[in-house]
Amino acid sequence: MSDAAVLERARPQLEKPTQSQWSKVTSLFSAASWVLDGLDGIARLAELPANWDGYGSPRIDPRAIAAARRFVTSVAFNSLPMPHIVPVLGGSVGLHWRCGGRELEFTFQPDGAVEFLKVSGPGLDREESMEEGSLRQEPETDGLKLLLWMVGAR
Repeated sequence: MSDAAVLERARPQLEKPTQSQWSKVTSLFSAASWVLDGLDGIARLAELPANWDGYGSPRIDPRAIAAARRFVTSVAFNSLPMPHIVPVLGGSVGLHWRCGGRELEFTFQPDGAVEFLKVSGPGLDREESMEEGSLRQEPETDGLKLLLWMVGAR
């Protein structure tokens, strides 16, 4: 048996899959009206230069931008208002929603961490009405639960 024949048999044969598998697809044509504007706002953060705040902050990290974009497309439902989109110190992206007497803020960090601040009640500026934490395992799913709380669906 020739060396070429042995090598040919040792190579794995890749077959075309019979069907594609998707975990989730959000059509931007059927997404909530605020989603495209939100994605544009997040993309504009990539244009900020280093020292965008005058205090030496780095450019917004592309990984934080990508995570924020994934999140927005995963929570694209009509009952949400447009989030306030801001650059955050350290190269992070901030998304802030307010709905009635509830507020919710997410910070997407370059290392993949997603932090949240949940505020409710008449004293939105008081510490006892605040809860903060991290979205660890599935930020899109856990973030969606928090957004549902904010709009009063939970």
